[in-house]
Parts: sequence; C-alpha cells; structure tokens
Amino acid sequence: MQNIALLRLQITNLVTQARHDIFTLSNQDDPSMKQQILQRLWETMSSIHFLSELLANQAMTTMSLPPTQQQLPVDLRNTNQQQISPNTPSPNQTSQQTNQRTFSIEELANYDGKNGRAAYVAVDDIVYDVTNNRAWAAASHFGLTAGKEYSGEFASCHAGQQSILDTLPVVGRLG
Repeated sequence: MQNIALLRLQITNLVTQARHDIFTLSNQDDPSMKQQILQRLWETMSSIHFLSELLANQAMTTMSLPPTQQQLPVDLRNTNQQQISPNTPSPNQTSQQTNQRTFSIEELANYDGKNGRAAYVAVDDIVYDVTNNRAWAAASHFGLTAGKEYSGEFASCHAGQQSILDTLPVVGRLG
C-alpha cells in the first residue's frame, strides 16, 4: 500500500506541474519559451501515463488476487499469459544481447549520464541503457541516479513489471 500512496503522490505532483505549465503557456508570447514548456508538458504527460499504468497494475496485483496467491512470485501466477511490452523493441536490440559486455560495479558508475556520457542501470545483474528513456530524464528517476545497481528498488516499486525492463536496450551484465 505504501507504493500505491507514493505513486498517487507522484501523479498528483505531476498534474500540478502540468496545470502550471498550461497556465504559463497560455500567457507566453516567446516562441522558444513556448517550445520549452510544450516539451516539459509532453514529458510530464508521459510520466503521468507511465505512473498511472504502474498504479493500475499495482492495484490489480494487490487487490484482485486471493490472499494465498498474493504471496506467490509473479512467474507462478498466470503462467499461460504472455506479457506484452508497451513498446516494440528495436530490431537491433536482440543483436546487442548476443555481444554483451561484462561490467563491474565500478565500471557501471562511469555511466552516470553526466557530461555527455551514456546512462546505464543494472537490475538483476543485467545492465540496461536508459540514456534516451523519458522516465530517466537527466539520468535520474524519482531520486535514483544512473550508474548504479537497482535490483531491490525495482522489485519494491515495480514488482511483476518485467515488461518495463523489456523496453530497454540491454548493454551487458554485471560480473
């Protein structure tokens, strides 16, 4: 339930930001400033959509299953249902997986998204490129920064949401 409350709070904050941007946009005459505000609105709406999907999935998994099934790992719940990722992976994503690099934690820390560097994160020993992912704008995601391993954080916030990771390019493994 704490995750649901956190998601609701994040959505509320984003809606407030969007309302402010819409008001500012309606009073703005500078075309370059309008473009910046529109871009921020687009990113805010994308984040709201992403969080609302997480909230809906969290609510469905915690409230719709009998208590005995809520304790089972996600893999065992609906084994005959295939998860469909929200975005179609790029054709070169599979070729990236065959030529994987092995990263140490120290090497991963270099991919923090700062000063033009790529932004990578690791979950369950798999390293993902989040450089161009809107949820990781400015190489951060709700206080988490790129260049680190986040298995525990992913499991606590996105339990049963493997489809989120399926949309990210795999660049290697932790070793």
